[in-house]
Amino acid sequence: MENEPEPNYYDEYEIDLREYIMLLWENKFFIIGLTAAAVIIAFLVSSFVMAPTYQTRARIQLSNYEGLYSEPSTAVQLLSSTDLMQNVMSGLGIEMSAARLNSYINSNLTVSQIGSTSILSITVKNNEPQLTLNIAEGIINNFESDSNQYFQNKIENEREYISDLKADLKEINSDIERNQELIAASREAGELETASLLIQENTALQNSKRELRKAIEEKETKLLNFYPLEVLDAPYLPENPISPNIRLNVAIAAVLALMLAVFIIFFKEFMKEE
Repeated sequence: MENEPEPNYYDEYEIDLREYIMLLWENKFFIIGLTAAAVIIAFLVSSFVMAPTYQTRARIQLSNYEGLYSEPSTAVQLLSSTDLMQNVMSGLGIEMSAARLNSYINSNLTVSQIGSTSILSITVKNNEPQLTLNIAEGIINNFESDSNQYFQNKIENEREYISDLKADLKEINSDIERNQELIAASREAGELETASLLIQENTALQNSKRELRKAIEEKETKLLNFYPLEVLDAPYLPENPISPNIRLNVAIAAVLALMLAVFIIFFKEFMKEE
């Protein structure tokens, strides 16, 4: 029995592919027209309809002194708060409701900690370049002012506390000197039991003295090493908008229009065959 020749699927595939290519070629003006229209529309919308968005960045380093304004996670929340933004906008003569402020903060303000450091990155967006810069500067200036005032009060309290510790230390020194005199007098009078009690009391006073001196030294060292909030990178005036990206929008429109045109052509051909 002779073997029947197997159908050549490759030939059929090549014929179908040739037909598809010819179909697309016959409708080339439709494809080109639709793609060109999409490109023009995307360009016009991106250039004249969509509002431009400008962006500026800044970096600040928090104070090294322990407190509310030196904790990165807390500082992020304070910088992103509606109270701070309200002060900034009021200073610029812009009145906004709480709801609009929250919406603006969520859409246009990003505050983040850089790694595990005390450095924070601040990003501000707006439709006007100068206003973008003004808002960023306002956020930093208001936060810096609040931070400096907070640590100034905290340092003044620490200095008062150190003064109290030094007064306690002076009093302990006086007690130790008085006890030493009493110890000497008790020994001369033969009151050994009294002298022993005074010696024990002096030992406790010496321990308290060492602890006080250590506490004073630690607090004074912290005050000497204190540095306030520092602006590492000041915000800058943005020159070019970050969006809309006209080239990207035009490219996306061209690709989508090309795909749509091919789909329409094949769909029309399919409906004819049916």
